[in-house]
Amino acid sequence: MEAGGKKTPVFDTILNVGGAVAGGLLVAVMLIVCTKVVFRYFLHEGLIGIDQISGTLMVYITFFGAAWVLRREEHVTIDFLVMRFSPDTRRRLNVLVSAICAAICLVLTVFGTIAVISSWQRGILIPAEIEIPRAINLAVIPLGACLLLIQFIRRGLFYFRGGDVSRLKAEG
Repeated sequence: MEAGGKKTPVFDTILNVGGAVAGGLLVAVMLIVCTKVVFRYFLHEGLIGIDQISGTLMVYITFFGAAWVLRREEHVTIDFLVMRFSPDTRRRLNVLVSAICAAICLVLTVFGTIAVISSWQRGILIPAEIEIPRAINLAVIPLGACLLLIQFIRRGLFYFRGGDVSRLKAEG
């Protein structure tokens, strides 16, 4: 995709790595949950912390993969409503939605960063089977929100300059 008329291969590579990491983590979640099932039903033993670890990994999957999905315009949309608008109205709506979503991502990035720093400095642990520092669970939120912020800005600029979805998907 183009942002400001310039190719951004470094950022696109970051998004591709995030998408690959999200895919790898999804496979890891599947494997650890299957392992838990095997231990429970065949060996009659439980594995401590599997649900906690898989829950944490699901958050990482979401935030590592979200900007990659957005770049490819493969996120969930309400097409049946949007497709009734003229192409110009759809383009303007995409600019507006991108700006609103970028603002939300900015808030998530700022307050997420504050929460991570505060949790780290205070040494807060999650009271569960495995006591993991809360900052580890939270760290991916401002990181992923920042990537989404940048991608929403790129997306908004793309539509603002007259881009259309078919071209975007071809480049994505």
